[in-house]
Amino acid sequence: MPHQYLSLSHCPQPQIIDAYEQFFRLLPKEKIFDFGMNNIIMIDKEHVSKQWKILLNKINNSDDLYIRDFGRNGKSNKYMEKLYKEVFNIKIKFDTDGNSKPKQLLQKFTGYKVNKTIFNYQISHVFGRTKNVYCFTAPWNVVFIPKVIDPFTGHESRGKYVEEFQRRFKERIFETFNREISEYNKIVKELYIKIYGWVNKNIPEKKNYLKYLKEFKEIEKPNF
Repeated sequence: MPHQYLSLSHCPQPQIIDAYEQFFRLLPKEKIFDFGMNNIIMIDKEHVSKQWKILLNKINNSDDLYIRDFGRNGKSNKYMEKLYKEVFNIKIKFDTDGNSKPKQLLQKFTGYKVNKTIFNYQISHVFGRTKNVYCFTAPWNVVFIPKVIDPFTGHESRGKYVEEFQRRFKERIFETFNREISEYNKIVKELYIKIYGWVNKNIPEKKNYLKYLKEFKEIEKPNF
């Protein structure tokens, strides 16, 4: 008996479902988004200005500088060390647990202590770039956010609602610390050609170019 095949035209078309949209039928999106935006804890502008200047001075003097491990188990750290040595002429260290240095910064200048005076919050690098020495401990790039908002800020989250919340989140931080971010953009703009040339010459796997280059991109103002 010959095999019979079901024509694709007879297969039911899957319905597009977004779990967040289903959730917003119970709790309105604007209430959730407002809760997230109203409960961000950031370092105040005065301390951000001072600590940003201190970080720039450390970079200029190659003093006590940290970034996050690059690649699984830090397998690409050796390339980052070489990049910083040859392009920036600085020596970098790698954070022991990926967030200990940003946590120290936030605790010191917000006054909150994790699991002592602040609970169920987590550290967020607003604009990412955790392998960029200008950004990993930049006081304008790190904040505390409620853990219940992680579904809208986490790396694995996708969809229009995630994009909408992240635009609002990033726009607020961009506007609050515009002066420092603009200064960062000017610095990396001047360095980017050198970084691009180094990556093109030294990274053996061409498919990994963008992983390095995106760490040193300028920060653009989010647009709605």
